[in-house]
Amino acid sequence: MQPAGDILRSERERQGRTLAQIADELCLAQDYVRALESGDVNSLPGTFFYKSFARQYAAILGLDDKLITPYLSALSAAEETSNVNAGIRVPEPLVEASNRILFPDVPLGWSVFGLAAVLTVCSMFYTWWNQPRPVSAPTAGIQRPAPVVPVQDVSLKPAEAEGASGVVLKLSATERTWLSIRSGGREVFSGVLQPNESKTLTGLDMATMKVGNAGGIEIRWNGKPIGPLGVSGEVLTVRFTPQDFEIVPPPPRQEL
Repeated sequence: MQPAGDILRSERERQGRTLAQIADELCLAQDYVRALESGDVNSLPGTFFYKSFARQYAAILGLDDKLITPYLSALSAAEETSNVNAGIRVPEPLVEASNRILFPDVPLGWSVFGLAAVLTVCSMFYTWWNQPRPVSAPTAGIQRPAPVVPVQDVSLKPAEAEGASGVVLKLSATERTWLSIRSGGREVFSGVLQPNESKTLTGLDMATMKVGNAGGIEIRWNGKPIGPLGVSGEVLTVRFTPQDFEIVPPPPRQEL
């Protein structure tokens, strides 16, 4: 992987740009940019993040992605070989179509429009139901059922979330953010959320999320907003269960 980092570092120096400038454009800490240039995958949360950061780095420098693709492919092949030799079965990531079916991305505008439509229909039904009606003699003694109360909010309430049997995550990006989410021993989502883009995941027993830009993501866990995970450019791992969530401390760095 050293050649890919050499290409990125050489082009940055040729353009006279500093590590701080690149880190600011990537929304990453300078240590991660330095790890990209030195090919230090162990200093990043995983191969997926290394490859994503490297491609974004190349795009910022105006480099052709084809210049580093062979080295990134070699890194993936080396990782797969290592996993096979260790007896580890690498889970196959869900295809994009499955992601769209199981975990639909619903733009905020359509969500608001749908909610408004439901409220309008319910309000019209409620008005119609409560209009006075003539009561004929045979039915005068029959009690009319209680009126239907219109739905006021179809979103998940915090009180309902406390009794939920699974994990529901609503992820909304405020900055470009890299995510990798696993549940039940498989990777259920991996990709990049752009600013104002959201992703909703439901029906999870528990979930482990790696985030490449902790300051660029807002999370609602079972209907409850949780506070900031970290700062821009910080890489974190968060574990969610139906009862609570925690930020997992990073493992101690191994000496090379």
